[in-house]
Amino acid sequence: AETVERVLQLAGIAAGRAAAAQVAVAPAELVHDSVGACRNEIERAGVHVEIEVAPDLPPVLGDVSALRSALQNLISNAVKYGGDARWLRVSASRSGVGSREPGVGANHVVFTVEDHGLGIEADDRKHIFEPFYRGREAVSKQIQGSGLGLNLVARIAEAHGGKVSVTSEPGKGSVFAISLPAISGRAAAESQAFADVGAGLQTRP
Repeated sequence: AETVERVLQLAGIAAGRAAAAQVAVAPAELVHDSVGACRNEIERAGVHVEIEVAPDLPPVLGDVSALRSALQNLISNAVKYGGDARWLRVSASRSGVGSREPGVGANHVVFTVEDHGLGIEADDRKHIFEPFYRGREAVSKQIQGSGLGLNLVARIAEAHGGKVSVTSEPGKGSVFAISLPAISGRAAAESQAFADVGAGLQTRP
């Protein structure tokens, strides 16, 4: 059932529907909501979570549900592949200011999910965002998964004008980063006004 649902999600994103309902999204709210949605999984695994959100971050423009799905996917993976360290960190920062994503312009917000777990071999990193691809470590340790999650994350990021990347070292952990374009205060206000009008139209009798 999970695989079918994710295939349908991927199909929708490929058709350009991922960012159909774009609004201004506050990075802090996105981080906390995503961690909260994974709370049961985190607690069952006994994982300690650190949250770091830089102050005064600009909003990003996007489909809240899609962006939350992308971040939740990375958090869930960090829980599954975190190994005995039982630790992960979720952060948001302005690119170039304490972010772990090099080569991204200063007008981006970078969301990162970091663990001290199994890590990913260099050969696997080349294919990790391909649909249905599963790394050798995941297969050998029989860690459950569909092989679609990271491809979904990549497609969501791209549909929002951003990208996802990974840095990793086998046996030491991984850092996944989603960089998304930031929007100005004026654009955020206009986006919110448009969303409010749309909501009003939907609730009319």
